[in-house]
Amino acid sequence: MKKDDLFEVVTPEVEESDVIELLDENGVATQFNIIANLEVDGQEYAILSNVEDDEDVLIFRVSEENDEFVFETIEDEDELNAVVDAYNELLDEMDDEE
Repeated sequence: MKKDDLFEVVTPEVEESDVIELLDENGVATQFNIIANLEVDGQEYAILSNVEDDEDVLIFRVSEENDEFVFETIEDEDELNAVVDAYNELLDEMDDEE
């Protein structure tokens, strides 16, 4: 795993459970809404949208290191597609319930 594939999670000053702040490799902080947490094949993933631009959606693999959550970029296209498919199924289920 390359260091530039990791994003550090920083607790935002605003205490909202669905908003997190990530620092990129340059130390630039950006706030994201947590749209969904999914588990696919035993691996946890997070789907986030930029607070400033909800069109900017990111998908991360979530792991835990030293009692801290680490968000990793997904390089494998098949893995990414599996997460997108699972998210679309979740959306379909939510639509069916309404």
